[in-house]
Amino acid sequence: MGVLLILVGLLACASGGLKMRGRVQEMVGRSPIALGEIAVGAVALVGSSLGLSSVRPLAWTVVVLAIGLTLVSTWMHARLVSRYVKRREASEGMRLKAFLRSRE
Repeated sequence: MGVLLILVGLLACASGGLKMRGRVQEMVGRSPIALGEIAVGAVALVGSSLGLSSVRPLAWTVVVLAIGLTLVSTWMHARLVSRYVKRREASEGMRLKAFLRSRE
């Protein structure tokens, strides 16, 4: 159980950390759920070193919470990225049309 806590904690921290990078924040903004994802991942990592795995119900709660939060955060992040891509493509089309009109 301790190894599972470590793996889930690392997954949550890495996933949240990648979503909190500077370039990603410039494109889609800061996600508060990614901060929660990092926090739950850190709790899982610290809990695994403190013997949280000996209290099975609490350990399973942390594992399910970390995995669930990672899935929800990833889903929301994917929606934000797809919205950003659509806005960028629409903007490129309008700029191209304006450029072609100005060349006439």
